[in-house]
Amino acid sequence: MLRNLDPETYDITCIQEPFLNPVNLANASNLRQFWDVIYLTDHHATPGHSQTIMLINKRLSKNNWHIVPLKSPNVMAMELTGDFGKVHIYNVY
Repeated sequence: MLRNLDPETYDITCIQEPFLNPVNLANASNLRQFWDVIYLTDHHATPGHSQTIMLINKRLSKNNWHIVPLKSPNVMAMELTGDFGKVHIYNVY
């Protein structure tokens, strides 16, 4: 599935139940050229409990988005800003 994500088509991808490798990271090394892999706020503090991740297209300026910190293994959120105002995007497991 991840190999089929076309960075020319998609800007944000919400993934549930990601496969995490032995060092507790998503197996997305081949995607890092086009995507920033975003983990839950407490991902590294509670390894093995992350149920969601987001992939953010590197074409989106980091000045226009940020992660909204939430303390949940099942919910993550980001805020996207632009000429349109602000939009919150949630990935809920």
